[in-house]
Amino acid sequence: MEFILTLGIVIGAVLLFDARGRLKRVEQRLALAEAGLRQRIAAGTPAQAMEGAPLAPSFSEGVGGGAAPAAELRGASDALASPPPLPPSPEEEGENATSSPLPPAGAAGGGHVSHSEPPIPPAPPSPRVSINFEELFGRKLPIWAGGITLAIAGVLIVKYAIDIGLFGRVFTPGVQAVCGLLFGLGLIGGAEWAHVRRDRVDDPRVAQALSGAGISTLYAALLVAANAYGLISPLTAFVGLAVVTAMALALSLRHGAPSALLGLAGGLAAPALTLGITANVPLLAVYMAFTVAGLVGVARTQRWPWLALLALVGGAGWSLWLILAGQALTVLGSLSVGMFVVLIAVAAPLFAFEGARGPLLRGVAAVVGAAQLALLVATGGFAPLDWALFALIAGAGQWLAWRDEKLAVVPTLGAALSVLLLLIWPDPANGRLLPVGLALAAIHAGPLMARMWTSPVRVQRAIELSAIAVAAPVVALRHLWGYDTTVALAALGGAAVILAAAATGWTRERQGDSRFAWLIATGAGLLMTSAWFAVPHWQTPLFSAAIVAAIVALAKPAGDRRLEAAAAGFGLFVVMQLTSTVRDFAELDALTRGAAVVDGLSVLRWAAITVMAAFMAWRAERPLVRDGSGALAAGLAYGTLAQVLPLTALPLVAPPGVLALVLAGKGADWPRLRAPVTALVAIVIAWAFVPLAVWSAQAALSLGGAPMRLADDDLVAGAVARRLLAPALLVGAALWLSRERLPRAAMLAGTVLAGVLGLVSVHCFYRIGFASAFGADFVATGLAQRLVWDALLIGAGLALWRRARGLPGAVVVGLGALHVAWYSLLLHDPLWSAQHVGPVPLANLLLPLFAALPLCLWLLGSMRPALARFTGKTLQPVVMVMAALLAWATLRQAFHGTLLVEPGLGGSEDILRSILGIALAVGYLLWGIARHRRDWRIASLFLMLAAVVKVFLFDASGLEGLLRIASFVALGFSLIGLGWLYSRQLRGEISGTELPTSSLRA
Repeated sequence: MEFILTLGIVIGAVLLFDARGRLKRVEQRLALAEAGLRQRIAAGTPAQAMEGAPLAPSFSEGVGGGAAPAAELRGASDALASPPPLPPSPEEEGENATSSPLPPAGAAGGGHVSHSEPPIPPAPPSPRVSINFEELFGRKLPIWAGGITLAIAGVLIVKYAIDIGLFGRVFTPGVQAVCGLLFGLGLIGGAEWAHVRRDRVDDPRVAQALSGAGISTLYAALLVAANAYGLISPLTAFVGLAVVTAMALALSLRHGAPSALLGLAGGLAAPALTLGITANVPLLAVYMAFTVAGLVGVARTQRWPWLALLALVGGAGWSLWLILAGQALTVLGSLSVGMFVVLIAVAAPLFAFEGARGPLLRGVAAVVGAAQLALLVATGGFAPLDWALFALIAGAGQWLAWRDEKLAVVPTLGAALSVLLLLIWPDPANGRLLPVGLALAAIHAGPLMARMWTSPVRVQRAIELSAIAVAAPVVALRHLWGYDTTVALAALGGAAVILAAAATGWTRERQGDSRFAWLIATGAGLLMTSAWFAVPHWQTPLFSAAIVAAIVALAKPAGDRRLEAAAAGFGLFVVMQLTSTVRDFAELDALTRGAAVVDGLSVLRWAAITVMAAFMAWRAERPLVRDGSGALAAGLAYGTLAQVLPLTALPLVAPPGVLALVLAGKGADWPRLRAPVTALVAIVIAWAFVPLAVWSAQAALSLGGAPMRLADDDLVAGAVARRLLAPALLVGAALWLSRERLPRAAMLAGTVLAGVLGLVSVHCFYRIGFASAFGADFVATGLAQRLVWDALLIGAGLALWRRARGLPGAVVVGLGALHVAWYSLLLHDPLWSAQHVGPVPLANLLLPLFAALPLCLWLLGSMRPALARFTGKTLQPVVMVMAALLAWATLRQAFHGTLLVEPGLGGSEDILRSILGIALAVGYLLWGIARHRRDWRIASLFLMLAAVVKVFLFDASGLEGLLRIASFVALGFSLIGLGWLYSRQLRGEISGTELPTSSLRA
């Protein structure tokens, strides 16, 4: 009962949607009729010519769908031919308010129509909403509801008779079942009568409803007879349902979709309702094959692709259930299910679907079928018959793709399923893996090789063939772990297939085509894989390097620069092989520790890969590949020498390499030398990094006042010479030799590197040599050590400037100025830091100490005119400060000797400080007058003021007797003399004999 009700609801829903579509088409026809009528009115068609024409088919007569009566169609065509008069729309009325009315019938030339004629009556409102409602609920649904009701009534009558026992008293159960069958047949007969007498019935839905009710009644009667009464066997009921299904399909050709839907539902559900899901699998497969084939045939005849799609979905559901439920494990069952899957996946879709969506539906069906057969193989224990069925559908997929290029994805997914099945095969026994694998490979790889170079160009074929070839060693490795020779043969076989496919396209035009590169790269990778399993691991880099060199050599004759990119990728893989094989722990250690014992095999491995990288750099045309290979070749050459040389010689490998590349590549462009030179320079920096880091750490501490100590092992003379000085000299020589062709940025970077290495190494050697000659006591020799270093910097800068008159000389002099200012004048000035200056006044280190900074500023202003303005403003104040500090330090040395920070300040020294200040003030004034410099005169005033304040506030308060008198006398004469000098100078400026008046105003 529930099954019948469900069928009724489904059929009603389908018919409802069909009715909506038919109503939509009727509305479109009415809209077209109305538009044509308005056009006739606008064109001025006489009203009399349009009188009496019906607007549209009468709704009382019915608006038919696809099978509408001829009267309705004639009415619609008449409406389009001679529509009745309708008033213009409100917009047209507004536009034509001033125009004349339409002329009467028979008026020639559109004469004037009298205003006394009655106006055209307004058109009734559009009946679209009411038409839809009335059409749907007045005409269509009652008929279909009546048909469904009759079907349900037939079931209810049988049930009611059973419940009240009426049939039991009057008829036997067999008679009752026969009555149900007769009732169903009678309904079908009524449907045939309605179809024959369709001119009287005037509606094809009556026949459709009766036919659907009859088929449903027959289904119900057979099911009741078999399941409720047990009058017939399940097999007999199954045969009866098959006959009813065939009848339904035949009736669908006469009465439309409802019968087909009933046949679909009943045909697919019949086995489950009668025989059960555990029925005989071959019988069930044959029945489902005929049922699906019949449904597909009806769908093709009636052009109902939806019916074919539903039938195929139902058939796929049955086949999936049989596979999952284990009903296809026997040989006959597996063969039956497999052939049924081939039918619904390949044959039926090919016949059923056409048009734009046909390839898509056929492709989906084929993929689903392949997946089901793959599941059959997996659940059936990977039996040979299951593999044969899967191979059959795989071949069918290739055939489909051969017929239609749009189905190219079908064999692709089939190949993926094949590889997956081979990988998950738990235990291939009795030598089955090889024949199955070869058969599947032939099915999938053969068509790809045959169509590899045909038009249109499809890179997908090369990718698929490459994937199939790569799968061979993967599958072999999965099942034959430990059998390296077999895996190597599998990889070699895959490489042979790939390279054979590439060879067939050697002479073809490949511009813009990446197929050849795909195949060559895959073949090379498989050859490397084969070598990995065939030879000892330490030898694999040698074979791989040869393969990479062959790819590079092939790139230019093939005219395909993609091969260079592939070779670059494999080159990195070769380096990974070099650093991952069993010999490499000692080889890698040699890169930083040197070779303890020379190993010829290690040298051979590194040298072979170095030659490979150098060959790539020489042959490659792509800048990225060329530069990367050049850098790799330089690094590998260093690694090769590291297998031979001791640790002490390793820092001296890269710098000569830079010079050698520059000398050997005089005729080459800089871009070809850039990458290897950069790699060697990087090695130079790597070796110099630790000494530079230690030196920089000590230098950073010295910036805070801590004495710089170079006692680390990385800063001894030998290490500095190997890691810093020799690289600086060799890199500097290379820069000099290539100065004409180097870009400015490269020249600047190289100069900075060589300068930094050279400066640090010279500083280290200077410190080491000075400490060896004069000792390392910071107090005793620190000031002398710094002054000599400052003198060296200033002298070197001056020599560079005189030679080239460029920026480097000024930079070195500037470094000397910063060094003396920060370290000797601020941090470690002898006036407040313990530094020996020498025992003899004026013949000691004080004069060069305080003269160095003014000298540097003067030199900078002379070397760089851009700095002249800055140095001109700062030089005179610096000279004033340095002169004052020199006088103060000399006075201090006269009383305390070589160490100026000795404690104690005597009265005589204190008085002499005041006198010194006054003397300096007078001297500044005289110098300012002589040089016409107002800044010196201002400085003299400040010094004099400071001396007066000191005398009055400090000196006079601490003196007694003659000393106090002498101090005031000296101060008085000094002030008088200073005033006299100023008054004279000012009178000269006013009269214009000494300075211009502008100086006075200033």
